[in-house]
Amino acid sequence: MTDAQVLLQTLQKIRARIAESEIEEALDDLIAVGTQTRLGIDDEVLALRQQFRHIQKQIDLNLIPYSEYAQALNNISYAVLRLITTTCRQLQQKHLSANPTAGISLPALEKEASISLKTEELSPILREGQQKMEAGDYTGALQQFSAYLQVEPRSWHAMHYLGQLHEILGLWDEAIHWYSEALKINPANALALNNRGNIRMEQMEDFARAYKDFSAALVADPSLFTAHYNRAVAAANLQNYEQAVADLNACIGHHLIPDTAFGLRGICLVALERYQEAMKDLSIAIQREPDNAVYWSNYGLCEYHSGSYPQAIHTLTHALSLNPNQPDIQHIRGMAYFFSEDYSAAQRDFQQLVQQKSNHAYGWYFLGLCHKMTGNPTEAIHCLGEAIRHNPEFADAYAVLGVIAYENGQTNEAIRLFQQTLELRADHPVARQYLQKAQQRQSSTGFWKKLFGGA
Repeated sequence: MTDAQVLLQTLQKIRARIAESEIEEALDDLIAVGTQTRLGIDDEVLALRQQFRHIQKQIDLNLIPYSEYAQALNNISYAVLRLITTTCRQLQQKHLSANPTAGISLPALEKEASISLKTEELSPILREGQQKMEAGDYTGALQQFSAYLQVEPRSWHAMHYLGQLHEILGLWDEAIHWYSEALKINPANALALNNRGNIRMEQMEDFARAYKDFSAALVADPSLFTAHYNRAVAAANLQNYEQAVADLNACIGHHLIPDTAFGLRGICLVALERYQEAMKDLSIAIQREPDNAVYWSNYGLCEYHSGSYPQAIHTLTHALSLNPNQPDIQHIRGMAYFFSEDYSAAQRDFQQLVQQKSNHAYGWYFLGLCHKMTGNPTEAIHCLGEAIRHNPEFADAYAVLGVIAYENGQTNEAIRLFQQTLELRADHPVARQYLQKAQQRQSSTGFWKKLFGGA
């Protein structure tokens, strides 16, 4: 688990304390997190704790009515939830992975959308609630929106704002509920579709339903390029890379893109094995985010698949220096070393790989190959056996074991291994070639045994 994932889990535990009305404890935990990290939340958390202690002292001295105390306490709770939600999203976007889940939600007054919630269309109550929400008076905003629904129970504007308010606070189930209620009244509400989809994608990793939401948003408003980007993220997670690239092309072509669009398109192009195009995008992404290990890793992957092994080794080494916890990238670097015939360096990479992921069949397989190439068949047999143990249908591993048996004069064992290889992969060239050799050797040996009666 990465540092970012641990931090996200810690923030979610603090969020749970708010739900249990442990506000002061939650603030103390946030201060501790801010001190230990560089999240940049210290000043805001300290200000909230000062507000909490001030209002607590006022109620203890009976200086304010309980209703005012309760409203102030709710606002502090909501402010803490909003801060946690914002911080979590920043962490998710900062630590973008090869399968990213960080999309973009849109505020109600989004200029990009042609179907937006225009302030002039709103009643004074909703306008006041919207202003309170923007000012951080979440309790007041909630009261305004709820009051308006009492008067106008079919107001999709009010429902949309309630969805947005709960999304700001990180109350995901409530946010989805209100966006869905708004969509029952106005199915063409592109912003609600986009935002609901983003919650489903980011917080629930329900990429299929998120993809449907983003697609529906684009039907409602084809100019909503944020929905194109979000659908690209969902498509990438569904391994629909062609669609992801098409959506990112639309974003980049209209210059309405987040900073990660080139990087994400580059990653998708790598998955499609369009390496030269991918390298162009990844070069732009690296210029914008020079410390992004994922971009460097994918660039090195392009170099590897282009046969530029020395360049790939250099790039992948840099990627691993930025984030050492990338076992699959260490595997690729090990293969680059192997095909460069630097077997000692390759062996080090594969040894570290199987120590990190003991069930990595390909890591064991290549470690076995390194031992074979450096003249250590005993270790090679052990490693190849581990590869088969973790992947019983690993045809290549059986074939190499067969070659080792053949080279050691174990003809019957070699034949058995080659036959097993061909059962798994009938067109395996090495198994076919060596099986013929082994059978010829067996036939020849049998003839001389009969002729001379020797052992």
